[in-house]
Amino acid sequence: MSGRPTVLLSHCFIDGGSESESERPLSIGGADRIAPDLFLPYSYVALGHLHRPQFKGAEHVRYSGSLLKYSFSEANQNKAVTLVDIDAAGDVSIAQVALEPRRDMRVLDGALADILRVGATDPAADDYVMARLSDTHAILDIMGKLREVYPNTLHLERPGLMPRGALAETAKAVLKKGELALFEDFFNEVNGAPVSDEQRAIVAETLKALRSAEAQT
Repeated sequence: MSGRPTVLLSHCFIDGGSESESERPLSIGGADRIAPDLFLPYSYVALGHLHRPQFKGAEHVRYSGSLLKYSFSEANQNKAVTLVDIDAAGDVSIAQVALEPRRDMRVLDGALADILRVGATDPAADDYVMARLSDTHAILDIMGKLREVYPNTLHLERPGLMPRGALAETAKAVLKKGELALFEDFFNEVNGAPVSDEQRAIVAETLKALRSAEAQT
């Protein structure tokens, strides 16, 4: 380096970083496995992509993290803004300014009756909620019951009724497929014939346009 303070900004995945479910994979050309040692000579490295606030290799090689929680895999993360001061000598001081959202994102575990009982007096009942029920019996209108006390219930899981073993691993593998591959599987299942090249091109172009519109919002 020139002896002056240097700052590097990069949108990448550093090897060993802690991921969340809401991040798109970065794996082209080895971009998902960049060694943190490459960034050590800089005064400060401001990284984007991973949603969990963290540093790798050294404290000054840092992901500030996302401002909000974008999936329930981030429910236990503490979101913050990173405040960085660099003096003329290149010495760095770093402070985390905590962010408090209007509504938090939480996962509620337990039997439905217990969750409803607690929710009746929960001062943060407007939080965005995922309920993970331990009940193993059939229950009518679970979401309706939950939303009576937690109006922003967004997702429901019932581990006691989920497939186990090899079947569960198969289900996870299916969910990891890209949108186009999932559409091709669905099309083949419904029509008994594979997607044509023309149809695949139309769907791929539609997905590209949707991602572009999403990135601009």
